[in-house]
Amino acid sequence: MDEVSITKQLTVLSLGAGVQSTALALMAARGEVVPMPDAAIFADTHEPREVYEHLEWLEKFLPFPVYRVALGDIYKDVLHSAKTGERVSNPPFYTLSEKGEKGILMRKCTADYKVKPIVRKVRELLGFGKGERVKDAHCEQWIGISLDETTRMKEAPEKYITHRWPLIEKRMSRHDCLRWIVDNEFPAPARSACTFCPYHNNDYWRYLKKNYPDEFEEACQFDESVRNGISGTTDTLFVHPDMVPLRSLTTDVDKGQLTFLDECDGVCML
Repeated sequence: MDEVSITKQLTVLSLGAGVQSTALALMAARGEVVPMPDAAIFADTHEPREVYEHLEWLEKFLPFPVYRVALGDIYKDVLHSAKTGERVSNPPFYTLSEKGEKGILMRKCTADYKVKPIVRKVRELLGFGKGERVKDAHCEQWIGISLDETTRMKEAPEKYITHRWPLIEKRMSRHDCLRWIVDNEFPAPARSACTFCPYHNNDYWRYLKKNYPDEFEEACQFDESVRNGISGTTDTLFVHPDMVPLRSLTTDVDKGQLTFLDECDGVCML
């Protein structure tokens, strides 16, 4: 990058409104991470209600603007694909072939529903329209990846964007982020992810079913709608890795047990 040619510099924070990005945003607001971001960008997919409630609090508290961006509605888009066969950027559904072979679809949703709308907003903030070549401008994008997630660190898809990972620089884990939030008497955020994400573990499904039964019902309907496949596959699809319907999930809240094994990849939950 030729520093002499840069005429506009921008610093943005990728805000998922989960534990890590919340901690990063609040540390930036207090001057513990510098420089102060010009803005935060929240890619709106289909989050739990408590995530949106936390986001509203952040929007009022942070000293820099928070922009909400979206590229369609992944929930509606996947349901539409299941009905019509039209292509869709799918979540990582678990698959069962006619021969009984188990697998998982390659996750395509993050690139289209998270990355692309953020990049589009960055272009807009830099002053460039759709299709216009970005020239003599640069954006430093902060990503809330913590020390225990270093495998998720990736370079930006565009040459005019450079990723920075302040939590890695500060040697902070997810637990450190949560402890910082609590120690500073800020409200603890909920886990940020689509309500129907196949990467949820059983603790999450148990929590959702008990506390937000309407959202759990929505996830069940989503799971059932993709059972016979979506565009690109004729395999039987499931949201849960055990290849069982979410609706059949049974809970024993007192004992904290489920009929499923607790597993979670942890991807996307910032």
